[in-house]
Amino acid sequence: MTMSEQLRNIMSAEADLMDALTETLAGTQQALLGADGDALVEYTRREESLLRPFHDLEYERERCVREIAGPERSMTDLLAAVPEDEREPLESLAKRMRTAARRIVDLNGQNRTLIHNAQRFVQETIRIITDDHRRKLVDERM
Repeated sequence: MTMSEQLRNIMSAEADLMDALTETLAGTQQALLGADGDALVEYTRREESLLRPFHDLEYERERCVREIAGPERSMTDLLAAVPEDEREPLESLAKRMRTAARRIVDLNGQNRTLIHNAQRFVQETIRIITDDHRRKLVDERM
């Protein structure tokens, strides 16, 4: 197996993980919106299990890129270093990974906002129930 084939396999595995993570984050969002604690726990476990292999795949991808393109490691340098017939699949995978990364960032931001709003709601509800409007009962760093 050539180094570019190894790189393509690694990038494909990363892209698959990113797609699965995107679906899981969307499920997390639905669990947050639906206040479904059990589903939220399950989605959080899934997220953790999907994130574990990323480190190893990233290390292997960077190793392959260094071997193919040298220390520069930009996509342009990489594509210039591989045979012409192998460029399109690598470009396609890189685009797929960029799109998934953007979606993951968006979903994470939206979920963070949902969690923050839920935290504020709980804090205000506790204050109203306890009739204590002077001190914070929930640490905002949660």
